[in-house]
Amino acid sequence: MLTRLVINNLAILENVDVTFKDGFTVLTGGTGAGKSLVIDSLSLLLGARASSELIRTGEEKATIKGYFHVESSRLSALLDKMEIPFLNNDIVIERVISKTKNSIKANGVALSLAQLGQIAKHLADIHSQFDFAKILNPDNYLDILDGFAYEKTNRYKQDYGQLLDDYKSAKAEEESLLLQKAKIEASKDFYEFQLKELKEASLKDNEEAEISAEIALLQNYDHIYSLLQSADSIIREDFLDRLYDLNKVLIKLSSFQPQYQQIQEKIDERYYELDDLFSTLKKDFKNLDYDPERLNVLQQRSSDITALKRKYRKSLPELIAYQNELESALGPDNSLDDKIAAVHDHVIDLRHRLYVKGTELTQIRKSLAKSIEKEIKKSLDDLLLSADFQVQFIDVKEDDEDSIFHPTGIDEVDFLIETNVGEGLKSLSKVVSGGEASRIMLAFKVIFVKANKVATVIFDEIDTGLSGEAASKVAAKIKELSLSCQVLAITHMPQVAALSDHHILVEKVIVNKRTATTVRELTLEEKIHQVAYLISGGKVTEKQLDYAREIILNPEN
Repeated sequence: MLTRLVINNLAILENVDVTFKDGFTVLTGGTGAGKSLVIDSLSLLLGARASSELIRTGEEKATIKGYFHVESSRLSALLDKMEIPFLNNDIVIERVISKTKNSIKANGVALSLAQLGQIAKHLADIHSQFDFAKILNPDNYLDILDGFAYEKTNRYKQDYGQLLDDYKSAKAEEESLLLQKAKIEASKDFYEFQLKELKEASLKDNEEAEISAEIALLQNYDHIYSLLQSADSIIREDFLDRLYDLNKVLIKLSSFQPQYQQIQEKIDERYYELDDLFSTLKKDFKNLDYDPERLNVLQQRSSDITALKRKYRKSLPELIAYQNELESALGPDNSLDDKIAAVHDHVIDLRHRLYVKGTELTQIRKSLAKSIEKEIKKSLDDLLLSADFQVQFIDVKEDDEDSIFHPTGIDEVDFLIETNVGEGLKSLSKVVSGGEASRIMLAFKVIFVKANKVATVIFDEIDTGLSGEAASKVAAKIKELSLSCQVLAITHMPQVAALSDHHILVEKVIVNKRTATTVRELTLEEKIHQVAYLISGGKVTEKQLDYAREIILNPEN
């Protein structure tokens, strides 16, 4: 639950520090007093985007701090993953809005806006008048439905999403192969000519490097011959024999002086290594031969390879790979059709598995929908809206077009309602009035909060458009909800304010020729006067005070 809210320099909220308690709290105040700004500040703590325009004129920054106490193992695990301390189930969210740089912290640890959004789901659920648009937009219905069992539906959606990605990848591969086949068939003669040309070229891996090395040898034959001749002359001298003689002397010497044995062994090793090297050099010299015809052949081969590389705009390895590709597509052992067939079978298998996973998700949603329909009808009846409500699923079959596979499953749903007996079920988005939308939204919210064990719910004028007995029923439903979680509500309705456990007044004042807002909890007598003011809409009379006292102290009557 939210235990404390501190706001500094957020528009007319210059210095607000208010404590919140468990149960049902209402906030009332005149138009423009700053009630919506209080909701805005809570929205910022729950992940809304900030604007420097919210900073109080003349100030450099605005600061909002929210203190929450939440007993939640899921929140504890999330904060542990983010390396955020979470002692005694307390968490402080702080947002600083400045003209240059904004910051977000949770228990002193810096966060991104996305991370705050993850944490906020476990702190509070905020409802404003703009939420009516959600309940009247069919595009939101699946998200609303899934939200009643988020963890269960999300697991299935993740599995479904992975299958959908695999299916799309396999489809793309199949389409690529079919396109390749069509392209080859459309220009078969041309590709056969290319294959013939490349096969006749007899290209080999690393051929360029080998040719280049041999050309370099033949082009520099005279110089190489001269150097090898010099090397041979040196080898023929007797220093290797002298080294052999030295080795024999050291063998005798080490028999008298052991310290020379290590030197002798090293010279012995070097002698045989040098002997091998000299043999290699002699062999190279013997095999060295200048062949001008061979040089011409190599130069022509190099020129031919260069011409092919230029013609096809490919490197030698790419030319060889392209030749293999053409052979695969055109040769007697054509494997392209086999590849297409194998990929097609994989696509069919993935599509079936995708459909099965989608129908599993559908069954979960349909089961969920039945439970929600029952509870919505009961809640609407409690709110003086006798209505029939139904979640309609668009039926799909496995052999339907791929358009049935949406990112969230294979379902399309609509919320149907009948608010007037005999009119029949019609799309909720087309037949609901403002007052009805408020009660329907509240009915959804009550079920959602209970299903997800939300710690704090914030209502911003959910009673808009209501009056009389309907407003009283909405007040009773909010009061009922407050028995399972903390509820904060901005209201103009005396019926709602009267049932609150705590009443906070938001007032606009002028201090030193500047507008500011004060936020304070009312005593019982102050609350009675405020409810009477809401009843009268202006001047308060004794009769209205008596009525306010009656509905506050004896709500059952």
